[in-house]
Amino acid sequence: MISTPVLVLRKTPYSETSVIAATLSPEYGRLDFLIRGAKQISKKKFPQVDLFREIEVQFNHRNTGLNTIHTAELLHSFDSISNYPMNYLRACEVGIFILRNSHGMNPSPEVYSAMKTALSAMGKEKTDVPWGELIKLVYLDEHGFLPEDMERGIADTEMNQNRKNALVNLVNAVINGSTLPDYPQKTWLKFSDWIDKLCRYHELE
Repeated sequence: MISTPVLVLRKTPYSETSVIAATLSPEYGRLDFLIRGAKQISKKKFPQVDLFREIEVQFNHRNTGLNTIHTAELLHSFDSISNYPMNYLRACEVGIFILRNSHGMNPSPEVYSAMKTALSAMGKEKTDVPWGELIKLVYLDEHGFLPEDMERGIADTEMNQNRKNALVNLVNAVINGSTLPDYPQKTWLKFSDWIDKLCRYHELE
C-alpha cells in the first residue's frame, strides 16, 4: 500500500456516478485515480477529492490502468481560487501543462511545492504575477531544461547583474513560498515570453 499527498489537477466524468482524478504527487509524479461513486452525495464517497485540493491518499499502484483510492484525507483546500476567475483559469491552464508533461513514478517535488505556492497566492487576490510561467520555470529547472548560459538565455536589462543567481533565487522563492522580486510588469512580460519560447523549443505542451 502506497501513501502520498497529491494535488488534484483535473476531474473527468467517467460514468453516471464515477470520475477520474488526475493528480500530481511529489514522490510519484502523475497519478490517475478512478473514484467510483464520486458523484453521489455521500460523506463516504471521497467528497474531499475535488479540483485544486491537496489530499493524502492510500492506494495499491497498478502498472497499467487506473489506480483505485482506498482512503483519502483532506490536507488543504485551495477552493478560494474560484473567487478570482482569471486566477482560476490560469491555474487550470498550468495544471494541464503539468499533467501533459508529467509521468507516473517520476518524482516532482519542486513542481508540487511550486503549484501549492501558486494556488495559495492566487486564492488570495487578483495578481499580475505570471504564476503559470513561474511554475513552468520550476518545471524546466527540475527537469534540466534551463540553458546553462543564462547570459544568452535572457535579453532583459532588469536581470543584467548576475542573471543566473536571479533565476536561482526566483526558482527557490516559488518552491519555498517566499517573497518574490518586485519586478515591474514589463519585466514579468519579458520573462513570460522567454519561458514560453523555452517550452516551445523543448516541445512542452
